[in-house]
Amino acid sequence: MTSPHPAPPQPRPYGATDVVAATHGPTDDASSSEPGPPPTPAALTWTPSCAPPPDSAPLSLVQRARQVTRAVPGAVACRQTAAHIWGLDSITDLEAEWPVELAAPGHVTVPGCVTYLGRLPDADVTEHQGVLLTTRERTALDCARALPRTEAVAILDQFARHGLDLEVLWHRPLNSWRLRDTLSLADRGAASPQESRLRVVFIEGGLPRPTTQIKVELGDGRRAYLDMGWEEFQVAVEYDGREHHTSPADLRRDADRRGELRRLGWRVIAVRRDVVTTPTADLLHCVADALIERGWRPGPEGTTRILRRIRAARRRSRYRYR
Repeated sequence: MTSPHPAPPQPRPYGATDVVAATHGPTDDASSSEPGPPPTPAALTWTPSCAPPPDSAPLSLVQRARQVTRAVPGAVACRQTAAHIWGLDSITDLEAEWPVELAAPGHVTVPGCVTYLGRLPDADVTEHQGVLLTTRERTALDCARALPRTEAVAILDQFARHGLDLEVLWHRPLNSWRLRDTLSLADRGAASPQESRLRVVFIEGGLPRPTTQIKVELGDGRRAYLDMGWEEFQVAVEYDGREHHTSPADLRRDADRRGELRRLGWRVIAVRRDVVTTPTADLLHCVADALIERGWRPGPEGTTRILRRIRAARRRSRYRYR
């Protein structure tokens, strides 16, 4: 396919920031997300020829990715964009504002896109929903390499829950120890990205790794499943997401269920939606105290690590809310 001639300047069609990023992108030898060389003049400029009228609804991320990958030679949707197209909850901003992330063999200037330089092997590229994109395995690997650990694990958990065998990623060449450490944190039992993020907060905070989806028999053939916790100490953490815990009936049902769990000896710590997206010093402190009260002994080094993490989170909180 030959490159189309550059079109005259047009109004910004998508509402996203126009960015060209020349970074160390998702090539096979990219074992980290460290920035590469500074941007250089683009080799190709492309402007969408079928932008929606100003008063119409914005194109979806899938539609924009389909346009770009069909029109720009060698462009492949990757990273969180590819994960979104594979059906994951992977983008952390409004869809209309999220840029199309592309892997491309050369510098490309595309409105509403971010480009990472790198030529992908044919085996790592496929088509889904009419979009040329990285395979599920390659998408998971790129996200694990490039994203902050909490976001990377949230995506890995979802891929695992959708049936992807993450073991195959361990055997890809040039994997770093950091990448393998991130892969080891994945758990298909996480029911939402927020639960994944919470689990990483606890592990990186020095707590024992929690088990997901703990089954508790309530009697009379009834059972409860706890989001995550430490069965040995009967301490659990549950995420109260907005979508399932807002109506009076939901709140009453949650209160009755947790009352039964308390009578069975469980300490259940409910976490609101807003806690996950803000500094978590108080939450980490609360859960660590509950575990210690129930018999967990972190030892001097473990205690020091937990206190260091709590202090660091509180410093971030003070800096953020000045």
